[in-house]
Amino acid sequence: MVDVLAHWGPDATGAWHGGPTGVGHAALWVTPEAVGEACPFVDPETGSVVTADVRIDNRDELLPELAPAAGRVVGDVELLALAYRKWAEGCLDRIVGDFAFAIWDVRRRRFFCARDPMGVKRMFYFLDARRFIFGSEIKALFTRPEVPRDLNRLQMAVALAGLPSFDDQTAFRAVKVLEPASALTVDAEGERRWKYWRLDPEREITLARDEDYVDAFEEILRRSIRSRVRSTGRVGALLSGGLDATTCLALARQSTAPGQISAFSWALAEGDDWAVRDERPYIEAYLRRDPVDHAYLLSEPKWLLDFPLEMKRHRDEPESRIDHCQFIPTFIEARRRGVRVLLHGAGGDEAVSYAARDFALACVLAGDWSALHWEAKALAAENGINRLQALPRLLESWRERGEWRTPFYYQWAYRRWCERVADLSDRAIPIASHVAREVGLVDYVRDVMRPRIAGAWRRPLRAEQIYTLNQSHVISDQVGVWDYAASFGIECRCPYQDRRVVEFAVAMPVRQHRYRGVSRRLLRRVAQRWVPPEIARRRDKSPTMPDMARSLCALAPDLTRRIEAWRSSPAVLDMLDVDLLRADLAWVVKATETRPADWSPVLPLCRGLLLGSFLAQDSASREGNTPSLA
Repeated sequence: MVDVLAHWGPDATGAWHGGPTGVGHAALWVTPEAVGEACPFVDPETGSVVTADVRIDNRDELLPELAPAAGRVVGDVELLALAYRKWAEGCLDRIVGDFAFAIWDVRRRRFFCARDPMGVKRMFYFLDARRFIFGSEIKALFTRPEVPRDLNRLQMAVALAGLPSFDDQTAFRAVKVLEPASALTVDAEGERRWKYWRLDPEREITLARDEDYVDAFEEILRRSIRSRVRSTGRVGALLSGGLDATTCLALARQSTAPGQISAFSWALAEGDDWAVRDERPYIEAYLRRDPVDHAYLLSEPKWLLDFPLEMKRHRDEPESRIDHCQFIPTFIEARRRGVRVLLHGAGGDEAVSYAARDFALACVLAGDWSALHWEAKALAAENGINRLQALPRLLESWRERGEWRTPFYYQWAYRRWCERVADLSDRAIPIASHVAREVGLVDYVRDVMRPRIAGAWRRPLRAEQIYTLNQSHVISDQVGVWDYAASFGIECRCPYQDRRVVEFAVAMPVRQHRYRGVSRRLLRRVAQRWVPPEIARRRDKSPTMPDMARSLCALAPDLTRRIEAWRSSPAVLDMLDVDLLRADLAWVVKATETRPADWSPVLPLCRGLLLGSFLAQDSASREGNTPSLA
């Protein structure tokens, strides 16, 4: 198991065996405290054995209580062991950071496992009546012949339909993923799973002055960033020209030594005829104000299906996102520049600065007529109309959702998911017609993804945010693809996914997220202090679909050949409608010339191509034509 995960551990590997159990570890030393730390770690007092992919971010709070007289550097794995010794399962209430860990409690003869609140780190496992097998990647589990490799057609259908995951399913029926904010114990009596952390929809932070919220949030965000720039090499950060990533970079520069940080930006080629929607003008505005070692990186179409060796070692499941055409060049360049830690603004939209789509409705339900008045006034000024004309527009999105019984955005989105899977053929999703019926896709979406949020009528905006952060795995799905960085000797870190940041942002009064027509207000006001005004005021985002569409055009001849070859693959035909794949590809090639406003078929096409490639490769490996799934 350690051998097949060697790409995680260029710095050290270790293993421990005792009685019926054994644990292993592959180390990537990316913090100063991790260098030379033994893992698995054996607690000399209790005998408990810890293996972990962990970074503890509140070390300063824990060390005085857990190791006040250590007189030496205490690594995060050892600190985790000390926390478990003192608080047992209660350690999850005290630890802040990103982690996936397993502790073999020798005295209780029990495994205790957990995953961080936002699911930045991952842990997969197999459990039957006799065995418990776990690892950071599925391929580690498949080194054991007892673990079946039967594909999970339902989970593949969910991913192909573009739906977020909501449970512990993976692409393989026998393999589960430990969900975010979840803990698991396994002993002779069986398993017990529970959620140890949930956001409270009733909690609200009230401060004396409006500006106090900005000061408090900036300090918490700074603390998150400071804890994430601990590195054994250079620090890298993504620079997109948007609020999330740019603010993160600006604050990170203030927490790193001069010249120790590099920035990386995805962009279109200079002189590109789509450049009016490019990020370059905003990126250049930031670089003029705050020069930093910087590189522009272009999307690489060749990586869409033909992954580099590093990524092939890491790949276990079909990708549900297409970011890898952009982030693979980022990892390659970051490694070349000596970067060991890469900061990412992932999840900022959902966790910190969500869109507040139901703001007007929330004002009505809360009786906040003053906020509604100012919202109408801002809308009127923006559109050159009077306030009486603006009020109906504020509630227009509510009326257009159809049913007054489901007025909130997250409920509307849920209904749209139900519609999407109920009539796949009308939505350019290249799933074979029989699959949805056979796997029960419609019933799954209706039952598993159904919103269940108490108090939604009192706090609809907070309910929407909590639905995204706590009930779905939107964030973990988004950041999971960045695990590939480990194969390049890099750890990705997401400051906006810090537990302290998320809890503070969710507990903000509604006016801190939107007021007087200003969206994403809390983060925007922090950004105004540190980034150019054109970025702080920015309200749009540059689309990436046109760039991906042109990549598909460049690959069209090869993609067509692959699709035709899949007609002879029963594994592919069992999941995909290859005729629809061909039709979607032809649509993209033609549409790229006419530049339509709607690029919605691009994502389903890419998901279909990635799933087809995965199924064909997996089928070949089962037949012995390739050495492994990777």
